[in-house]
Amino acid sequence: MNSEENLKRPNDLTELKAMIVKTGLTLPEQQERAARMALINPELIAFGTVASVALKCSVSPSTVVRVATALGFASFRDFKAFFRQHLKTSRLAEQSINTARHAPPIPNR
Repeated sequence: MNSEENLKRPNDLTELKAMIVKTGLTLPEQQERAARMALINPELIAFGTVASVALKCSVSPSTVVRVATALGFASFRDFKAFFRQHLKTSRLAEQSINTARHAPPIPNR
């Protein structure tokens, strides 16, 4: 499958990674560089701008937008919201685990 075919927007990062593997998605070199950077460093997308992401990935801003649409997102704004939600969910899960670890033990009855 190439980047010209429309993909369904994934619901979470695990689904995004699975979609890439399942479809055998191939991207042009610069788009692949930006996509890999997004997966490795979600904060870059979540808190960056098209221009800052492009600079960090050494690609053009239009390449960053093309990556977002190639991965099933309507726009860079949608791509950014996806990564923000991922980080929020990840942090909430981490906080929940940490809270459970530090909670006092439940007494036996």
